[in-house]
Amino acid sequence: MRTSRSIVCLTCTLAMAVLAATGSQAAGEKKNAAAAAPKPHNKFITVAEFVKAKRPAGTTVSVEGYFVSVLKTGSSVATCWLVDSTDQVLSASDAKKCAAGGVSCTVKLGGKSNPRWVATRKGLLSLAMYSGTRTPTTCVQDAPPKLRIQGVVGKNRSSLSTVTRIEYQDDSGNWRIFR
Repeated sequence: MRTSRSIVCLTCTLAMAVLAATGSQAAGEKKNAAAAAPKPHNKFITVAEFVKAKRPAGTTVSVEGYFVSVLKTGSSVATCWLVDSTDQVLSASDAKKCAAGGVSCTVKLGGKSNPRWVATRKGLLSLAMYSGTRTPTTCVQDAPPKLRIQGVVGKNRSSLSTVTRIEYQDDSGNWRIFR
């Protein structure tokens, strides 16, 4: 009888420890996120799904795709064009045409929480195929990584006016936060 009570107590203690650990981990994740995580119906696997859904401005969403171009449009702002595929992009003019069917994402450069969010080859350009200032001109790489972008829907409804989180898929297929 005494043995079964001690096993039950030990099980309860372990369960409480696991709950406490996962609760503190979840609280830490919430501190790192600049905006609330998107609801399940606002998570899109393709850019085409997101554009077709026409979510209202101000909605937090998550969209997967590839940065066909990153354009530095101001001293602290970059406009990134997210598309479903970069297979047909062979030149800068192809990148511009492909971007027309994609989603415009506004990214604030720099900051303490996201030091790699800068327009350099180790920063945002490492995620893109082409770069430039107003139009794509320079090829950065042939095969950019797949991305999951979280942000707030802009007035246009097919744009993300504020990007709050960028994740990329590594060579093993795991999602990593781009900081």
